Amino acid sequence: MRKGLKADQPSAYQFLDRFFWKPSDMEEVMNSIVDGMEPAAAADKWVQSHPDVVGQWTQGIAPAPGQRIKLAYVAWDSEIASTNVVRSVLENKLGYKADMLQVEIGPMWAGIAGGDADAMVAAWLPTTSKDYYDKYKNQIDDLGPNLSGTKLGLVVPAYMNVRSIEDLK
Repeated sequence: MRKGLKADQPSAYQFLDRFFWKPSDMEEVMNSIVDGMEPAAAADKWVQSHPDVVGQWTQGIAPAPGQRIKLAYVAWDSEIASTNVVRSVLENKLGYKADMLQVEIGPMWAGIAGGDADAMVAAWLPTTSKDYYDKYKNQIDDLGPNLSGTKLGLVVPAYMNVRSIEDLK
């Protein structure tokens, strides 16, 4: 989050601090998108289909009708899904108007650090964004993980005779 979000928008901050889901949840939204659903509709469908999870995220949080929040994200399938779910909850459960800002990873971190965007859920720490985190960690509020159990790696089609990185030489 950007510094100051907790004071400026306590309802959004409280929700984002609670937001945590499983890879299977993310996969459900991603699969709906792959099957042809628009990202916003897929996220809205997931939010409507999981009232218990969403209720845990929003329980006791005061709605903030009409307040605006800027969500930055990278156009990775995982982050399109995650950010749209966050948008859906903010808009449909807490009354916010969320602006979605699709950017590259470097500008995403710089935007949060500089206050041009309010929040992101796309850090993928400690690997993908480590250098950006190290650069900006004193200029942001880190709310911790919102997903666990994922893996990063390379995938090679079965018809290729490649079994390791060394085989790519």
